[in-house]
Amino acid sequence: MASPAVEVQPMPSATEALNQINEIVTRYCESQMFFTACNLGIFEQLAGGPASAAELGEWLRLHPEPCRRLLLGLTGMGLLQRDGDRFANSPVAAYLTLHAPVPMEPLCMWGSLFQRSWSCLDDAVREFGPRWQQAFGATADEAFANLYKDPAALRRFCGLMSAYSIPQGQVLADAFDFAPYSRVMDVAGGAGGMIIEIGRKHAHMRGIVMDLPPVCEIADEHIAAAGLSGRFVSRSADLFAGPYPAGADVITLGWVLHDWNDDNCRRILRNCYDALPSGGALLIVESVLHDDHSGTPFGVLMSLHMLVLCEPGARERTQAEYRTLLEETGFRMETLVRLPAPRDLLIARKP
Repeated sequence: MASPAVEVQPMPSATEALNQINEIVTRYCESQMFFTACNLGIFEQLAGGPASAAELGEWLRLHPEPCRRLLLGLTGMGLLQRDGDRFANSPVAAYLTLHAPVPMEPLCMWGSLFQRSWSCLDDAVREFGPRWQQAFGATADEAFANLYKDPAALRRFCGLMSAYSIPQGQVLADAFDFAPYSRVMDVAGGAGGMIIEIGRKHAHMRGIVMDLPPVCEIADEHIAAAGLSGRFVSRSADLFAGPYPAGADVITLGWVLHDWNDDNCRRILRNCYDALPSGGALLIVESVLHDDHSGTPFGVLMSLHMLVLCEPGARERTQAEYRTLLEETGFRMETLVRLPAPRDLLIARKP
């Protein structure tokens, strides 16, 4: 059967085309404005109250004229509010300060950590492989080994992951019925952001954050800060070698499977299967693509992100692709829940 013809849209005017393309080619400038504001401490300084460009320049040792231009750009992006010559954090920018309920300032690491790899996207598309060596002069294994040796850098990276996992955990805690379960384990759970939110919402739940030893130390601190030390613990285990800690009847996998090719995903899923009792639930929290591999703009972007950062075959997947992986490792997939967050929820069960 012939494929349906693609509908041909009328050509826009040159001005309309220029306006659209101009927005595309300058979007990275907005990202850089955000990175610069975070790096210079503008949002943190404005947490103390509104200020003029001249005042910020004096406090932060910036030239007042380019500071004013940057503040105007941030205002246009919705990150600042302006009243005459004075600027204040917008409600969104309140999350970019040290004492925010969910600190999101670490998201500026998209600049320092990922920008160089993305600049090599043309070679990634040609060669189908990550760009660590090209961008940083080191393999991914070497880069992460160095990260784990640097406590400050590791904490910073965990902060980036928590900026995603804490809001995602809040949504997950509402989206899944945890009432029939008693213990949840977050595999490769980082600092515990997602699972801690489940514990806050569901007082009967106990939990395990599973990760490598240096990350578990950070998770223990976050567990204690949340007042969950009596119910939640961290445990170290190897993602591939296993075995995973026993005792959980729910396992969460958030932004884990998209890092790996199908063979490695099967190894992870088999370890999850072995760790769960019969009837146990597996919650996969990923950006699930549509059957034609389209998806949300962020989901499609993240599939390219996996291309430049992870092993060949790592990607965002469709529901059908996840179903195949789950059935091959003994699970029964139950449903896909679209969430109002960057990632969706796939619910599977061990028979």
